[in-house]
Amino acid sequence: MHLLNGSDGEHGVLHDFGGDGPPVLLTHGNGLNAGMWTTVLPVLQRHRRCFGLDFRGHGASRVVIPPLDVDRSHLVTEVLQAVTTIAQEPIDAVGHSLGGATLLRSELENPGTFRRLWVFEPVMVPEGYERPDGDHPLVIAARRRRNEFPSLESFVERLRGKPPYSECEDAAVWGYATLGTRETPGGVSLTCSGDIEARIFGTGTATDFSALSSINTPTVVARGELVGTGNELPPAMAEPIASHLGEGKLLQMEGLTHFGPMEHGGRVGEAILAHLLA
Repeated sequence: MHLLNGSDGEHGVLHDFGGDGPPVLLTHGNGLNAGMWTTVLPVLQRHRRCFGLDFRGHGASRVVIPPLDVDRSHLVTEVLQAVTTIAQEPIDAVGHSLGGATLLRSELENPGTFRRLWVFEPVMVPEGYERPDGDHPLVIAARRRRNEFPSLESFVERLRGKPPYSECEDAAVWGYATLGTRETPGGVSLTCSGDIEARIFGTGTATDFSALSSINTPTVVARGELVGTGNELPPAMAEPIASHLGEGKLLQMEGLTHFGPMEHGGRVGEAILAHLLA
């Protein structure tokens, strides 16, 4: 585990998950962590040495100076730090939701950072869309989130009791929950609080999609077939993002929702490899 120290005293965390072959960096969605890729890793590790990034305020990272500065420019910095820690040349990267959007923004602002990209429903919106505010369902749900549990097992049981985690693979839920909690005198608490997740939802800025044409990194933009309530935007944006990229390709994956990488890790892993090994 390697700390990626920011100029403001906060940090992200880079995990080396091992594997054979050239490196690939995996990034996660808002409120999640590198553990979300648990069931994808065994597939990728056959051909790639896998690294997972926990953004500041997520997973194994710890908030140093509350309230955490969640400006998304810090996440780009953490991606760039991770890449230079891993290699001194362009590498492959995979991202989900916020993580996928951050990879695209990193490449947009720093051309040549990546060799190939595979992103699942990156959350980017064109100009004219307003970012989620306090009345948005995702923000409300995040702020209502319970942060303390008597045990890791009770947290997992609660997750598995309703969507989206009830539709995810057990190992993926356990991977996310294990990295996403820390022990307390009373049990465990979430490392990414509902407040942090809610504030990140509110920090997104509109993207000039025409600028995406400058990204010439071969990129697959994957989307699920199923749309969950309150989560309609990410799958809807997949096609416009793919079509505006310099070398973008849309991949629709049947039977998956926005949490696709946690729902069917084997199938997602094979789709990633098909692109990285092409």
